[in-house]
Amino acid sequence: MTGQSAPSDHTLPASAAALGPNVVPDPVEELLYVLTHDLRTGFRAILTIPDFIEEDLTPLPEPQQRMLAEHLEMLRIQARRCDRMLLDLRDYSRIGRMAAPTEDHRLSDIISRSLSTAPLPDGFTLSIRGTASLSGPGNELAQLFGALFSNSVKHHDMTTGHIDITAIAKDQMVRIIVADDGPGIPSRFRTAVFDMLRTLRPRDDCEGSGIGLTLARKIVCNLGGTIEVMDSQDARGAAISLTLPGHV
Repeated sequence: MTGQSAPSDHTLPASAAALGPNVVPDPVEELLYVLTHDLRTGFRAILTIPDFIEEDLTPLPEPQQRMLAEHLEMLRIQARRCDRMLLDLRDYSRIGRMAAPTEDHRLSDIISRSLSTAPLPDGFTLSIRGTASLSGPGNELAQLFGALFSNSVKHHDMTTGHIDITAIAKDQMVRIIVADDGPGIPSRFRTAVFDMLRTLRPRDDCEGSGIGLTLARKIVCNLGGTIEVMDSQDARGAAISLTLPGHV
């Protein structure tokens, strides 16, 4: 029909629509949202196709089947890594744009909410010292602590570990220290760890997209807070200090 524009290949993301008609969305984050959606479709196919190929391997001699099966598993691993990275990039693009209303939340409730979504693995424990109320979107506060806990677990060099959370008052804000007993973060990397896609260990040794701490920093900065890696007085362990709106 004449007079009508051609349909768009992509509908407007809900995050953009939520900004309202008079707010210009960040074009980079809109691009991230669209790309991650479309690319994930392709990688989900890559995860499935090796199954079809394996079904066709039956007539081959066993040594060839084994060799090809190993190569197909390598393909699956790389596809899963890419899919995980795309998911994390999508989550990063949504920060501040799909946030729940700002409310006061008890620190213990936020941590419980975070752990209900992504529990710590067996062998890891967590303790909280001090009480605090944080002000912000509950979904993003839970996401923030989830990213910090995940970072501690992924980079731990043992199958057991402990995460200690301390809350204290600081200049009309709340200072929270998230400390673990892992190998720690070398001083020369204490700023770089917040860079996008930065990992301190090869991905064959530590599965991760390198986006977790970048996502955490974005949430904290959007709330008007600060985040940094603290100097460690011990031979082991990493400690990340946050300041967030709230009160003790």
